[in-house]
Amino acid sequence: MVWDVCSWRDMGNIRLDTSRDDSDRYLSILSDHLHSFMSIVHSDGLGQFQKDNATPHASRVATKWLQEHSSDIRHFHWRAKSPEMNII
Repeated sequence: MVWDVCSWRDMGNIRLDTSRDDSDRYLSILSDHLHSFMSIVHSDGLGQFQKDNATPHASRVATKWLQEHSSDIRHFHWRAKSPEMNII
């Protein structure tokens, strides 16, 4: 799995992981990498997170984590496996 975070303000560290991409792994990436990036780079609250809605990314635990941290991290609500164009 390759995971990265970027914005118009800065680039985050790319994360390479050979383990299976599952919801628990994704949750640890959100808490370890995304949260710190957003709190440093977008401390003004203007940043928005967009995920690609792969199955682990749209899991209940990941969705719950994003809801619990909605005061720190705003994110686009994108339907899972949406046929609409995703900017990612």
